[in-house]
Amino acid sequence: MLNRNWSNLMFRQVSFYRNFRQHWTRFKSRAIQYSYNLYRNDRRFTRFAIAASTVGFTFREHGISDERIAECENCEEEFVHRKTPGHGWELLYEEKDMLAFRRRIEGPYEMYEYKCVGTYYDISPRTFLDAQNDLKYRKEWDENIVTIEVVKESEENELIRWVSKFPYPMYPREYVYVRRTWVSDDEKYAVVDSESVQPEVFPSISESNVRVRSYTSRMSIRAHTNWESHGVDYILTYADNPEANIPRYVYNWMVNKGGPYFLRQVHKAAREIEKSGRDVRSATEKAISKKNCRISERVVKEEEEKEKQRKEAESVQNNQENNGEKKCPKPQKARPASATNSFVLQPPEQVNYQRSM
Repeated sequence: MLNRNWSNLMFRQVSFYRNFRQHWTRFKSRAIQYSYNLYRNDRRFTRFAIAASTVGFTFREHGISDERIAECENCEEEFVHRKTPGHGWELLYEEKDMLAFRRRIEGPYEMYEYKCVGTYYDISPRTFLDAQNDLKYRKEWDENIVTIEVVKESEENELIRWVSKFPYPMYPREYVYVRRTWVSDDEKYAVVDSESVQPEVFPSISESNVRVRSYTSRMSIRAHTNWESHGVDYILTYADNPEANIPRYVYNWMVNKGGPYFLRQVHKAAREIEKSGRDVRSATEKAISKKNCRISERVVKEEEEKEKQRKEAESVQNNQENNGEKKCPKPQKARPASATNSFVLQPPEQVNYQRSM
């Protein structure tokens, strides 16, 4: 009797366990499928919201202006005084081949902009920029990124949406900004200029993120020799408002350490590109194409100006000929007298003799 009851109990337990496993497997598969569908629908909604937000957005109205890019022509002067910038900049942080400065921003609040200057000798200017601007690769090495993507682009202009982690318990920060890249004619200098876009122009996608309304960043680089060889100087100038009521000294510590820490990450990622031979999206390909077009337009304009001056000169000459005006002949030199007729007899002097009285 006892053995029969024990056998029935074991049978019921085994049956229960088997049924539980079947139901749990079915529930888990359905939960995964539901989560995937929810994620897919959320991504579809996000893409739809992004597409709807870009309607009416133009780089001509809301991008980096041509006048602002024209100032990049003077970036050589910026590198001359990069270690002693003056104009209110104060030194905050110093380490080997890197200096960090800050400067007070005029306004009712205590806000600062920051500048990091330095040099890398073991990476090329190309990989230094590509490591930052290839967003797919940046997702791999930047641990603070929740998501980052190019929403719209045209030539060397880009509209980017970036969601960044913030320390707990603060919500992630959402940055929507325009970015434009400039390359000098000799390809020795390059500038990547970024500025935030206001929510009125590009609305926020998710309410779980805090939108950052004020953000600027400018990365200037100078090649030691050429674009592919090792050796690059950089100047990173940035400022943003975190849209959070956090102690000022905590925020200053975060920003002071954030710039140098980010640059060390970029340097490490650039080294990995050169070591592995990884194929990344060029940060300056379109800017170089724009530079070539700029040079071609300048050459064509110079040729047109020369042709215009030549036609004007021909027109003036034709008008003078039609009006009977001719150029005055050059005065000819007098022919020198020959030796045979170089002497002329002079009349003898007349002497008056008066008789004395």
